[in-house]
Amino acid sequence: MDQQRPQLTDESRKKAGISQMKVFYQNQYLFWRVAVVKSIRKILKTSDSFYEDLEDELCFDQSQLSPEERTDIVHNQIKNGWLFEAVAQAEQSIEDLFSLLKNAKDPAFFAKDVITYKVGTISSFIREFETYDLQTVLDAFDLPYFPLDEPWENAEVFERYRKSVLMIQAYVKDLATFHQKYYLDYCQYKHGMAVSLCPFGNNKKGEFQEEKKAHWGDGALMTFDNYEISKRMNKTNNLPQLCLYVTESTQPYLSQLHDENNLLHFSMHAVDIDEVVKITEEAFTLLNVLWANLLNKNEYTEADVFREVAFPVEDYRRYYTIVFPMKKDDDAMENNHNIK
Repeated sequence: MDQQRPQLTDESRKKAGISQMKVFYQNQYLFWRVAVVKSIRKILKTSDSFYEDLEDELCFDQSQLSPEERTDIVHNQIKNGWLFEAVAQAEQSIEDLFSLLKNAKDPAFFAKDVITYKVGTISSFIREFETYDLQTVLDAFDLPYFPLDEPWENAEVFERYRKSVLMIQAYVKDLATFHQKYYLDYCQYKHGMAVSLCPFGNNKKGEFQEEKKAHWGDGALMTFDNYEISKRMNKTNNLPQLCLYVTESTQPYLSQLHDENNLLHFSMHAVDIDEVVKITEEAFTLLNVLWANLLNKNEYTEADVFREVAFPVEDYRRYYTIVFPMKKDDDAMENNHNIK
């Protein structure tokens, strides 16, 4: 007789989900996207020496020209490509955070909801996130909310709590703003390389060399698009820039081509690698705290009276915890906080 399959109860599903969450987390390297953008920043800063042995090979379509006649690909195409890659990593770090915020509430379905998700759903979730209401932000992170104009008896702990929750809110605003600003650049770079890596022509080696060295960490992202204006506004909540190359073949039909999403145009966004690194560090800060609280929460039982809650500090590699009573309506709640 075949052995009867064990029944998957709600309790057993939750245990299975928690165990899978732990396996997933233990095999992560959450610092990866920070490592990538910091590596890109170092490459940009040392690009001359970094590409010394590679430049001849990478300038493959001009190998017949003398070095003086070749395009300065290191400070143009390659630099612009790295800036796009850095922005893409920052955008993905933001999506990592908001995906976990949205999909990890129920540990029973962690593998189903978190591992595979629809990118458009997460993008909409970020755009619609209520960043200006502190209680809404803290609820999303499953953190306790207390009015900031009502200090606790323990003034030191209250001040740390106040500073941390305002930091969370400020970071969420930064991330949502960055995500919206560079989302088109990110998508067009990631899907089909619909970007221009030499938007200002092919400068020769030596041209503007000192100026390029002085501005090694900043540049511009030129991204191609074909959506007509109202459709792009629906996607980004912003009025898009409509810059285009007009040719003899397109000039008579600009309006018609535009209306049928068939007109090639582009947007241009300034970008600074230090800003990209800062945003990626902020996303990591919140992701690290979110993971700490997700894992801690699933260790508690009904017998536990207190719980540890992680909060961020300015050092993005660290966090601290405050011990709270399990039930927020406990009479002694506001006088029972301890830093650990």
